[in-house]
Amino acid sequence: MAGTLYIVATPIGNGEDITERAKRILAEAHIVAAEDTRTTQKLFNMLGIRNKMVSNHKFNEKKQSDYLVSELLKGKDVAIVSDAGTPCISDPGHIIVNSAIINGIKVVGVPGASSAITALSISGFNFVSFAFYGFFPRESEEIRESLKRLKVSGIGVSVFFESPKRIIKLMRIMAEELPDAKLCLCNDMTKIHEKIYRGTAFEVLRELEENPNADKGEYTLVIKTEIEEVLNAEERQSIESVLVDHIVKNGGTVKSAVQALQKKYKGQITRKEFYAAALNLKELMPAFFLSDTGGPDEGEIK
Repeated sequence: MAGTLYIVATPIGNGEDITERAKRILAEAHIVAAEDTRTTQKLFNMLGIRNKMVSNHKFNEKKQSDYLVSELLKGKDVAIVSDAGTPCISDPGHIIVNSAIINGIKVVGVPGASSAITALSISGFNFVSFAFYGFFPRESEEIRESLKRLKVSGIGVSVFFESPKRIIKLMRIMAEELPDAKLCLCNDMTKIHEKIYRGTAFEVLRELEENPNADKGEYTLVIKTEIEEVLNAEERQSIESVLVDHIVKNGGTVKSAVQALQKKYKGQITRKEFYAAALNLKELMPAFFLSDTGGPDEGEIK
């Protein structure tokens, strides 16, 4: 009979966050596959655990997967741990999990600490869904593209990881791309020197630049953005219908509708497109312009 593959969460900073179940499984498993055996050995020393460990990191995971699956098929239990938090979330482990599933091996999660969930819980943001993206790309242009996609993702809350060596660079780019977004930036969560930064990117950047220790410890960033609606192809064919729909639902004039919708669809519909649609509406439905003083004027559509 095959053994069981355990995915075991470990503390993200405070050793007291280890669960009793995690301690038992780490002590009883035949093999513990660790992202860094030196880091896990420190945890074992604190917990008084002595057990067999093998390394399992992004550079050897494929090779280790074959070995660990063969041991599991012999009936041995294997526990996977990362350096901190829950394995397989921006950490090694998914290759072994997939191999175990393919081979009909039981996979069991042992829940515990997670920096992403912890950061969300203390953010103060109201949400029913969120997106997790892992680490930001390294190149500035790719970071900008990632931030631009957030605005049209349809999801208002997003979670990222970032290196302390790149956090100030990230905040400078965010101050340009998402100046109005609300941030909860968490550094060294659950540790003695835990620090939480809150505010806009500019406000957080100012705090970071004043902190001589800002380049130490890992960062988890929660971003709250205003969701921008994205028009599908059919909607884009008739901007006039968007204008009329807005007036029917909200009242007002064509001019006021244009002003409101320009903000709503900023970057998707240009001022000239709205202007042309408004002029077209004036010809087709002049009644809509009875309360407008002089009708739409390109200089007034900003």
